[in-house]
Amino acid sequence: MKKSPYHVIKESVEFAKQKEGIYGANFVNAILRRYINEVLDVIKKKEPDPSIDMFYRYIINNRSMPFEKNISIGYSFPEWMVIRWLKRYGEEETIRLCAHLNKTPSFTVRIEASDKEKEDIIRHFEKKGIIFKRARFVNDAYYINKLAYVIDDPVFKRGALFVQDEASQLAVIAVDPKKGDVILDACCGFGTKTAQIKYLAKDARIFSIDRDMKKLNKNRNRGNLIKGDVASSPFKKEIFDKILLDAPCSSLGIIRKHPEIKWRLNEKDIVRHSRQQLAMIESLWPSIKKNGFFIYSVCSFEPEETQLLIEELKKKYKFVVEKPLPLLFNNRYFISLPHKTDLDGFFIARLKKQ
Repeated sequence: MKKSPYHVIKESVEFAKQKEGIYGANFVNAILRRYINEVLDVIKKKEPDPSIDMFYRYIINNRSMPFEKNISIGYSFPEWMVIRWLKRYGEEETIRLCAHLNKTPSFTVRIEASDKEKEDIIRHFEKKGIIFKRARFVNDAYYINKLAYVIDDPVFKRGALFVQDEASQLAVIAVDPKKGDVILDACCGFGTKTAQIKYLAKDARIFSIDRDMKKLNKNRNRGNLIKGDVASSPFKKEIFDKILLDAPCSSLGIIRKHPEIKWRLNEKDIVRHSRQQLAMIESLWPSIKKNGFFIYSVCSFEPEETQLLIEELKKKYKFVVEKPLPLLFNNRYFISLPHKTDLDGFFIARLKKQ
């Protein structure tokens, strides 16, 4: 909070008084003051750690109710989700994850332009009070402090900038497009990743498929757009050097940007998404050439949609798991946990067909 707890209580009581009268205001005042006093009392029992928020210290020390319920109420997450994370990450990591996902989101743009044009674009926006900070992992990516002003600007509308989290941009880096490659961008949507592939490898031949015609109409990959369902692939066998499937998923990795997701989902949805993702891969797999690459990505870090799904694939197909981003992360898969990377939650796997 930027205001003191008691300042917040005062404003809340005044609001309740306007809406519910003096009795409603007295009730709100009593509840909030008791809560704040209990929180502060618990915190005083332990030396405060300035790196951890107030709720963290309260929940760690207050065992008056089940721990998962404490986190669920304190950080406003469904209890089933908290239980999943507690099993995988433990108490402290789960609290840090929930706290991070409640923070105001940051936004990233990718600029498609020469170095001189980039300087002009950045200077144009800085005159309007928008700060551009070079991203950590992708050369053409920049963190910005204001999004609305950017997307309303004519420079953005002419297609020089793309709103795209850095983790999402890393999925295309993992494709590693080369001259002469025949590449499929599956579930391409508006074509943000298609555009990035074309920018990195202008001589590659890129096809984009999606079942949503409204999205395809905004995709600039004219001449190579296909309306279709990747779960029922229309493609012949062994025609693509590389396939990128950024699959529909639970989207738990982007809760900071879309907090409604956590209340829209239930645990069964994760399993449902996993089955759909597996069906898409199985449908597309025959269309990769031998020694070609299948790059799978999702904005989720749930096991059923990530590592467990790859393990399931191993039972049916022969492939080698290659490090998707060897120059940046020396890991078998790229897994972004938001509270550790400060990126969207994300997963990337690069599979070489045998």
